[in-house]
Amino acid sequence: MAVRGDEQAVGHPAVAAIYGAGTALITDEFALLLDLQDVYWAKQGRMSVNVSFGVLAALGGYLSAAPFWHEIARITHRRLTAR
Repeated sequence: MAVRGDEQAVGHPAVAAIYGAGTALITDEFALLLDLQDVYWAKQGRMSVNVSFGVLAALGGYLSAAPFWHEIARITHRRLTAR
């Protein structure tokens, strides 16, 4: 809903806050999701925390850059087919 919802909900602060809170909770518990045991503060848990932040960074980078690349592809396609 926050990314592809209806026009009234997209960009609404309440939707962004709920989406961010859910993402933070999943990131916080990612060590449990990967290892299925409580190793969040142990040495083994550090890798799963690093992976979770890496996944979030990659997803955030994709979601923020996707409209740019789609527009570049659309403009390039239009210019190539116009000739």
